[in-house]
Amino acid sequence: MDQNVKDFIEETAQDLVGLDVALFFQANPRAFDTASGIALRTHRPVEEVQPALDRMGEKGYLEVLTRGDGRYMVYALSPAPEVWRILCHVSEAYHEDPEARREIVLMLVQRRIQQRGARQDAAGGGNDA
Repeated sequence: MDQNVKDFIEETAQDLVGLDVALFFQANPRAFDTASGIALRTHRPVEEVQPALDRMGEKGYLEVLTRGDGRYMVYALSPAPEVWRILCHVSEAYHEDPEARREIVLMLVQRRIQQRGARQDAAGGGNDA
C-alpha cells in the first residue's frame, strides 16, 4: 500500500468513521453540507462525524465555511489537486485491493485497541500484576 495512504489513515482518518467521511467526500466531491447532513449521509452519529470533519479541515482536506451569519458551518472538499489524488488512492486501496483493505482495517482496529488500553491505564484499570 502507498505510504501516502498509510499516512492519511494514521494521521487523518484515525478511525472507521474518519475513513467513512473521507470515502464519502471522494465519492461526492461536490458535496457541501453541515456536520449533521454528512452524518445523515454516512449513517453515523454527528458526535462521531464531527471529530473526523475537524481533523480533515485542520489537515487541509476540507474547506470549512460558516453560513447564516456564523450560525452553522459547512464542509466541502478542498480543490487542491493533491487532496483529490490522495483521496482517490485511499478509495482505490480500500475498494479495489483486498489486501490493502485488510491492512487499512487492521491499522484502524489496532489504533482503537491502543486507545482503549491507554484510557484504561489512565483510569487505573491497567494490569500491573
